[in-house]
Amino acid sequence: MRTKLDQTVKAPADQPRLKVLLVSPARGTLPGHDATTLEARFMDGKLFEVALHYTYPGRKSAFVRAQFAELRKILSHRHGPLQMGAKTREEPLDGVVTRSTAYQIEPAPGSNLMLVMTEVTDAKRGDKSARFSVVYHNGGVLQQEGPRVIIRRDGVDVPPGKP
Repeated sequence: MRTKLDQTVKAPADQPRLKVLLVSPARGTLPGHDATTLEARFMDGKLFEVALHYTYPGRKSAFVRAQFAELRKILSHRHGPLQMGAKTREEPLDGVVTRSTAYQIEPAPGSNLMLVMTEVTDAKRGDKSARFSVVYHNGGVLQQEGPRVIIRRDGVDVPPGKP
């Protein structure tokens, strides 16, 4: 079964060398996956970061935290123990508090695997929401020579004559 996916390419004006490709279904999750969005970041045509974003509209924060904990356990089993990267809590602004928690591991020099959760609590409305992302960042790719890719409306290609 084929699923139509939306593709959005962003080219930030203040970072002309950066292109961000977002892939997501019109609604629901990516085919065969719990993630709702795939994000790929390219610098000068080289893929250096991939992220999967997990959002659970209509689900309680406790459910999202449990999913986050389960994924942390799976990633730790596969890649080794994830270390606490950061934990922040922003002071309330108009009754809204934001908390972020990040874990990471460096599987190889110059690369990081991160798991990041953000939870927002709105005390005025009695509302809580949470989302999390898995991010693989390989800064070493930017230092290497090699083919660049071209991002076009109809897809992503390696230029002709390049391996």
